[in-house]
Amino acid sequence: MSRKETVIVAILLVIIGTSMHFVHHLPCFNHFWGYIFPVKESVMAHAKMIIYPMALLSLYLVRSRKDIREVGAPILAGLAVIPLIIVAFFSYWVFVRHELMALDIVIYIAAIVGAILLTRRWRTSSFVRKYWPLWTVLFLIIVILTGYLTYNAPEWIVFADLG
Repeated sequence: MSRKETVIVAILLVIIGTSMHFVHHLPCFNHFWGYIFPVKESVMAHAKMIIYPMALLSLYLVRSRKDIREVGAPILAGLAVIPLIIVAFFSYWVFVRHELMALDIVIYIAAIVGAILLTRRWRTSSFVRKYWPLWTVLFLIIVILTGYLTYNAPEWIVFADLG
């Protein structure tokens, strides 16, 4: 991706990801959408806001480059930043004991930009390109688990509504 394309993609993915956070307020929202979109303020709900925009980036790269192996880097980069979101959120939450929306937004933007930069770096990796089916299966497993566990939240701190 060129620098210009990277900036445009980053802006679009930040807009898409943050917009996901408000879908549950729409009148057409139903149980199905709850598995895709965040329904509360939990750490893992923010992971959904990374997973799906990075999946869109994968589809964009596959379609624009006409190469299925392009699917791997954005998916893997999205999965790589999720632990960083968890660590960043709990690092500040330990001290303030409540959500800080401005800091959540900064963490989210940093995670998206980081994932996009990782994507740029990993797109040329023969390892990432060779094992794109593995990254796709891993992504599907994470999507199913994250969707189910954020909508039917267990009593774990990463799924708790901390808002």
